[in-house]
Amino acid sequence: MRIAFLPLLASFLWAAPLQAQSGALSLEAACDRAIYRADVANAVYVEARILAPAAAGEATTAGRNIAFVLDRSGSMAGEPIQGLRQAVAAACASLDDRDVVSVVAFGSEVETIVPAQRRDQIAALEAALARIEPSGGSALYDALNQGAAQLRRYAAGSALNHLVLVTDGPATKGPRERDDFTRLAELFARENITLSTIGLGEAFEEDLLATVARAGNGRFRYAAQPARLAEALQAELAPLRKPVAQEVVLSIEFGSDASEVKPTGWQPAVVDGKTATYRFPQVFAGQDLGVLAGASYGPQRSHATVATVRLRWKEVATGELREATRQLSVYFESNSWVVRKSVNRGVMQAAVGAVISEGMQRAIEQLDKGDFRRALRALRTARDEARTLNDDLEDEVIAARIQVLESYLAEVQTRGLNQLDRKILRSGLFNQFATPTEEENAK
Repeated sequence: MRIAFLPLLASFLWAAPLQAQSGALSLEAACDRAIYRADVANAVYVEARILAPAAAGEATTAGRNIAFVLDRSGSMAGEPIQGLRQAVAAACASLDDRDVVSVVAFGSEVETIVPAQRRDQIAALEAALARIEPSGGSALYDALNQGAAQLRRYAAGSALNHLVLVTDGPATKGPRERDDFTRLAELFARENITLSTIGLGEAFEEDLLATVARAGNGRFRYAAQPARLAEALQAELAPLRKPVAQEVVLSIEFGSDASEVKPTGWQPAVVDGKTATYRFPQVFAGQDLGVLAGASYGPQRSHATVATVRLRWKEVATGELREATRQLSVYFESNSWVVRKSVNRGVMQAAVGAVISEGMQRAIEQLDKGDFRRALRALRTARDEARTLNDDLEDEVIAARIQVLESYLAEVQTRGLNQLDRKILRSGLFNQFATPTEEENAK
């Protein structure tokens, strides 16, 4: 049986993910295995990737429109405000002359320090930043609105319109509920304004910043020390490129026999029946967007289509509507050796990341309840599940990720969990499933 199955197995093992290309975007889709056990229930993971390659010689950074929204509340006095000034000055210096920049600072009141203008037209930027003095509370909601107003002065469908928020604490003036900020970020997204957040120190509300960044199609980053702000801002600005597609919708529709459909990861999704749908206001040149969703299947016969992946979008250059579709079919086999050898390395790495991510989220929930033992148990369970997934693959990347989690476990078992751990876990949860340590953030 094993010998007879080898030619079929080989065709799956070395086949590239299914790909469809039309216009600016291409779509890749694959399952975590080509062959599943026929006689048991299976968890099936589907990874879909949106690729937007930049043409050779094409300008990929045209038309960036960036607004920095900076916390200058009283808690920023001393080293934090100095680090913030230096980080923003360095970030602006890294932008192109034709990029549009604005700077909004907020304490109890909101002030536009640098009105929106081309970077090469800004006079005495460092002098303007030096005038930012810490005082008062935190009118965070009004500051985001004022930053968006600056972006709107130069907003265009062919430009990247991006808010970058840096704060070290919670909102204390004006709206302060998470739902208020989520709705605001969703409103910005409908205007093609993206929003990323950077939390500094230990007092900011990581749940709020992570949720807002997720709704705003941006990233949440954590800088434990003021000296890390420059690195965080550079990491945020470096990949920002020009939009090539708008109104992008990606759906993963599982088969009729599927149950427990569950998207996972940073990108928010809506589940309707057996379909998980993701929406992106824009996709940029050179961007590689990946999403992961899973479902459960009971025992199956020899062959089945487990998912249909669809991608729809509008071309920025022409306004033309485009679509790409992939169907994912797999086999079911009782031979465990064949099943073990059919694993897809890339998708399995993403699945392990999802397991670790979910374990971290459970640990955060238990930490909020003050239950240290259950928080540790959630991390241990995630480690054990990741090890099990890696049994068939023995992948070095996955093994290294598990080792990072094990090292972190050993550390918190020795010293306990605190609110700083919560921020470290939250940052790891929403940054490609990396699990940073306190020492790494303090470098």
